[in-house]
Amino acid sequence: MRAMIGLGIAATLIVASTLAYFLNSDTAQHQGPSAIGNENYRFVKVSCWFDADWQASISCGELHTPKAQGQFVLPVVILHAEDSTAKPDPIVYLQGGPGASAGLHSEGIKRWLSWMRLANTKRDLILVDTRGTGSSKPALVCADYNRENQKLMRENKPLSDELAQSYAITAQCFNTAVKSNSNLDYRYFSTALSAQDLRALMARLEYREWNIVGVSYGTRLALEVARQEQLAPQRVRLRAMVLDSIYPAGFGGVQTWPQVLDDAMQRFFSGCAEQQSCAKKIGLSKNNLQDLFVSALQRLRETPVSLTVRHWNGETPMYWLVNDHRFLSIVFAGIYDPADWSKILDAIVGVHQGRNDLLKPLAEPYLNNSVSADFNSLTFTAVDCADNPVLSEMDYVAAVAHYPLLQDYTRDQWRFQLCHELRSTIPLQLAQPQMPTLILAGAKDPITPVKWAREIHQRWPETQLRINENLAHSVLGSDVCLLENLGQFFDHPESTFTACSSLARAIDE
Repeated sequence: MRAMIGLGIAATLIVASTLAYFLNSDTAQHQGPSAIGNENYRFVKVSCWFDADWQASISCGELHTPKAQGQFVLPVVILHAEDSTAKPDPIVYLQGGPGASAGLHSEGIKRWLSWMRLANTKRDLILVDTRGTGSSKPALVCADYNRENQKLMRENKPLSDELAQSYAITAQCFNTAVKSNSNLDYRYFSTALSAQDLRALMARLEYREWNIVGVSYGTRLALEVARQEQLAPQRVRLRAMVLDSIYPAGFGGVQTWPQVLDDAMQRFFSGCAEQQSCAKKIGLSKNNLQDLFVSALQRLRETPVSLTVRHWNGETPMYWLVNDHRFLSIVFAGIYDPADWSKILDAIVGVHQGRNDLLKPLAEPYLNNSVSADFNSLTFTAVDCADNPVLSEMDYVAAVAHYPLLQDYTRDQWRFQLCHELRSTIPLQLAQPQMPTLILAGAKDPITPVKWAREIHQRWPETQLRINENLAHSVLGSDVCLLENLGQFFDHPESTFTACSSLARAIDE
């Protein structure tokens, strides 16, 4: 999930701490491609395309989807369990987004191996670049989109103008893409199709059962996989799921943006005022912090700040003009992790004091992540529009009025959402999973709020819900104890999960 502000410079939800590093192992080498299965879907084994830890056992392949559904080639990496008593049921990890890649490159696989060894579930870990992400083909890319984004960074435009320009160039990109390759039709990008792809992949691998760990958007995809399993069971059974920072169908899209933005900021104002390393160092209360933030937006609306930001890949530093709505994007991105809240406060103070050195620590990671090849904004747009119906303008205006604090930044979002063009015909459905499911939530999560997890658990009391009172988004990315004991849940998914109970509480009502 990510914010809706601006063209390609909106805050992105990419699960930090859950990517991985690669090496060439003996099992990654093959004499030549070999197809498994002869149906419309095909899985082809290939040599791995990245450098890898020579001690790791890694296999690589490609899932080829049917011609009638876009003829995509989806990269697949299997990190084999290193334990001699490995379990036969693998874990498929579904990352955030939509639009985030699985990080199937050398640095990414390095981090994945670290994640896998820390979790020590004694199970294979399967990673996939879904449609329109990472190295999947055909690639949904647009030179005009990137060019306009770079140009916008240097201009000071009101949010409505920037949204209008974003709308026009993104619509043009989808039209150009489908003219160049009919497989890039926006209707080939959806959570429902990605779920179908994953089920087809598992039917073609040598497993009888499998499990899912989904984080943020990955939980939405996981729930759709589970729904399809109920409608059409197949030979390979989905055995259990862990849903971290749940983001289910019906709980997102432009229609919820006024509430999500307001709730996220209010949680930051309250949390920072209580956090020793945040507002207490200058004695701010929640109300004072809110006033300070709003006045910083006003200052930047009148006088934008020029920043030159280091490019992490060693390219020429990036020049960026930070106005009010871009500053809001920067702050919203930082809210995901409470560890960054003191940086947000420093940036707010920096705006008032004219100190760019206090703004850069927050702006630099934001801007580098926004131009990263590991996230595809066009895929985000296509999938989000496919999954969510467009509500009436009257309902949206009512939502904006109900959350007035930042209404200047939300009122135009409905008018300029591309879902008017990429309209969904069958919005994503939500159904109770029939397999054991553990839901993880951080009480301080401002992005996929804990109330979503509580509501889903109340609907589906057969699920287990664990809330960590001290964490925010992506519980497994912060709770080392929980990650180290993840295998306990998958070993006995029907039993009550009690690991690390001193750090979190189970909700059974």
